[in-house]
Amino acid sequence: MSEHAYRVVVTREAGAWLADVPELDGTHTYARNLPGLDQAVREVIALTEDLPNGAEATLRLAYEYHTGDKQLDEAAAELRALRDRVRIDEQRVAQQTVLLAQEMVSRHSMSVRDAAALIGVKPQRISQVAPRKAMPRVGMRKTTRAGSGQWSMAENSGSTQGAKSDSGRRTA
Repeated sequence: MSEHAYRVVVTREAGAWLADVPELDGTHTYARNLPGLDQAVREVIALTEDLPNGAEATLRLAYEYHTGDKQLDEAAAELRALRDRVRIDEQRVAQQTVLLAQEMVSRHSMSVRDAAALIGVKPQRISQVAPRKAMPRVGMRKTTRAGSGQWSMAENSGSTQGAKSDSGRRTA
């Protein structure tokens, strides 16, 4: 779909919202609320332009609202523009977070917690965007001695030589 945005002029009259698409002669519609109006505008543009089924969702619309109160219209437009800028900034921050987290964890071998502290996010976020590769655990594991029914702790290297039992004694 093209990057073209259809200009839609919206006015409020007698409890209903009216929409006109100036560049498409005769293309106008109405609805009781703005979400309903958005759907109606998309449908009428698709019909006028003879677009394929499902194209309504991909249409770019540039709304211009006229509520009858010029100050309200200007304040709402200013706030919508500010929200658009914030959304763009949030997307940029998210992208930079992913890239830096991946670099910290993979290239610089930082822990998830350290990377999270440096970036200012929760460790869970780092784990989502820069998961560490599974590494064999180094440390202790529980093993049983054949026939004794006792548990003992052994090095993870596979050897049970010299491991301490739960009672603290060395086992052979």
